[in-house]
Amino acid sequence: MKFIIHIISVFLMATVLASCVDNETMRQRLSYVSQCNRADTVFTEAWLPTVDSLVSYFDRHGNANEKMMAHYLKGRVHHDMGESPIALECYQKATEMADTTKKDCDLRTLAAIYGQMADLFDRNYLPDDEMEALRKVEHFAWKNKDSLTAIIAYRLRTRVYHLRCDTDSMLYVTNKCIEMYRKLGHNDLATQLLIMPISVSLDRGQYTEAWKYMQVHEKESGFFDSNGNARQGKELYYYYKGMYLLSQNQADNAIPLFHKALSGGFLEAGYKGLLSAYKQKRIPDSIAKYAQLYATGNDSTFMHVNQERVHQVSALYDFSHQQRMAEENKLKATYLRLYILLFILLATTIIAICAYFVNKARTKSMLRINELLSNRKELQTMLDEKRAQIAAFSAEKELEIERIKLKNLKLLEMRFEEQTQLQLEIEHLNLELKKFSNLEMEKAFSKTTIGQLFLQIKDNYPKQPSPSSLDWSRFTKSFREHFNCYYTFITDGNRLSTDQLRICMMLRLNFHEYEMAHFMNTDNQRINRVKQQVNKKLFGESNSKSLRNNLRQYF
Repeated sequence: MKFIIHIISVFLMATVLASCVDNETMRQRLSYVSQCNRADTVFTEAWLPTVDSLVSYFDRHGNANEKMMAHYLKGRVHHDMGESPIALECYQKATEMADTTKKDCDLRTLAAIYGQMADLFDRNYLPDDEMEALRKVEHFAWKNKDSLTAIIAYRLRTRVYHLRCDTDSMLYVTNKCIEMYRKLGHNDLATQLLIMPISVSLDRGQYTEAWKYMQVHEKESGFFDSNGNARQGKELYYYYKGMYLLSQNQADNAIPLFHKALSGGFLEAGYKGLLSAYKQKRIPDSIAKYAQLYATGNDSTFMHVNQERVHQVSALYDFSHQQRMAEENKLKATYLRLYILLFILLATTIIAICAYFVNKARTKSMLRINELLSNRKELQTMLDEKRAQIAAFSAEKELEIERIKLKNLKLLEMRFEEQTQLQLEIEHLNLELKKFSNLEMEKAFSKTTIGQLFLQIKDNYPKQPSPSSLDWSRFTKSFREHFNCYYTFITDGNRLSTDQLRICMMLRLNFHEYEMAHFMNTDNQRINRVKQQVNKKLFGESNSKSLRNNLRQYF
């Protein structure tokens, strides 16, 4: 017996020593792969065995930070290989391994993991998931006192708002980032973000404000040389500056800037700018030329974006189930071998110990068994009595439970009837409130200057002339302010043309079709065609008659 125990002890000691040597080797390997990742190494399939072994080892022997790092590095390898689904799965497992309750938690790596997840979500058009990941990056960066990383994560929210066509939120986030950068003394980083306010100001016709931003951007961003030439990759700025010059009727000065944008590879912007310039100069041949080039560039960009999106979605969902099952089976087989080895070791130890104690306890057991057998009759009688008591108690409790169930059922029926009646009353009140709210919005709009102008044209139809482009612009802005929910509903995710948007706004104000035709300088047939197009986009119906009622169901 002593010899067996000695053999087991020697085996356990050898196992512990081997584990210590292996532990140091694996930590060095983990450190090396981590350094390669920080050096922006492009990982290939050849790295998979290395990161797989790291994950397998540290899942069993590592602390929280080592487990997190191992899964993160495996995700980075799959990320570089273009296997987004597996990469996301690895990143998610890495975040689950982190223990944020401990002071030594590697917050820097945790923020980096969520940053990689945000990048994958952005590439695969998942804005809600991207926003959640960016908030995590910002949270852990601030917690780690890494201000620059936190600000960058906050700034990247503009990617999400861009997908949602939320210009106001994009502008708000950009201005906040500029303010934070300036507080930290990074004026160059702050001014580099001014391209967003420049673009928004130009779109909104705020040319004086756009010019102020451009002067600061050119002077302090570090994107321009001493001659005012933009750094390579930043030639899109020439488009914005050219559009500003067009607003000042300086088409001749704007045209060279648009050509610079083209030379930088920004075809859609360059052709669009040249088209606008030659429209201002009223040169038909050039207008026709650049209209075609702009359309071709726009189609090319659209096809590129859609092909890229199809490729990314395919990468996200079209991977082999068989390969995944093979990896899982391989991992299960590895664990099974470990479990078998551990089981054999434990079984040998237990058998050796038990053999000693079983032999010693056998005599006591036999004496105890004899004693129990002698008292068997007494125990059986007591057991029968207890069974009878339990059966009687159970029957009584079952009857009581049935009575309680019947009572509760009646109460539930009464409560349900009361709740149904209350719900009907609430729906009626909500309908009345909605009608009142719509009436108040219409009254408020009718009191505005542009509202009064449009109502005057409507009331004096057809004597009054149709609204000008400026009137329509003011009308759209005021309508958006007073009927924000309605405006958001018809524009969110729906690419409505200008005519389609105007008809939707006039329908909200109860314009008749002949009044719409007068306001838009067209005929009733054109109005009905546009209504049919809107009804198809918003509600999937191929007719014009139901559009007004469909809109009323929501507003």
